[in-house]
Amino acid sequence: MARPSPAPQTSGSSPRGPGRPQKTDDGEAVRARLVRAATELFSQRGFAEVGVREVANAAGVTPAMVSYYFGDKLGLYEAMLDSVFQGLLERVTELAGRAASGEDGEDRLSAFVRMHIETLAQDPWVPQLILREVLAADGPMRERFVERFARQMTVAVQQLIRDGMEAGHLRANLDPALTMLSIMGLCVFPYLSHPISGPVLGIELDDDFRDRLVEHTVRLLRAGLGAGGATP
Repeated sequence: MARPSPAPQTSGSSPRGPGRPQKTDDGEAVRARLVRAATELFSQRGFAEVGVREVANAAGVTPAMVSYYFGDKLGLYEAMLDSVFQGLLERVTELAGRAASGEDGEDRLSAFVRMHIETLAQDPWVPQLILREVLAADGPMRERFVERFARQMTVAVQQLIRDGMEAGHLRANLDPALTMLSIMGLCVFPYLSHPISGPVLGIELDDDFRDRLVEHTVRLLRAGLGAGGATP
């Protein structure tokens, strides 16, 4: 009996190369699994201590998928940072560009505080990772982090402060750079210190703590930075 002829390929179709996923939603799912696996492993042990194969195994795919989607381990690391900081940077930049609307400078700073704390609450591993990978003397990601996120973020936040000062919503004698550092510290330090402050103060990094921290920090800033505050 003659074997049936193979079914002809449809017009425009081509065989898929080995190791190359189809361009479907499944491919996006693979990419997302790799970013999640990298997030967990890099935050626990650092960039240098985690290999591509280990990330791929944790994501349930082959190491070739890292090269396919990200180029190399550094590209995967940057994608992980993008997943956290790029959205925050875009929202803060948009917030800083709303000066012409006449929106209260205090309200815009309060919105930044809320954005920042909500980002940290969603990814509470971020401060520890930044401490180890960026702030440490030999941090391998410092230069890239500065250029991709930190420089633009500091410009945007200082612009928020200057706009509020010029509009009379914030005190006129503020130092924008130092004020920005104070605000960032109020947002970040509770998460950075949690390994100690959590057991000592009975703090859990849950939604209730996030909401309390936002409300508390906004009250402090309104009292200390508002144009009606007492002059030291």
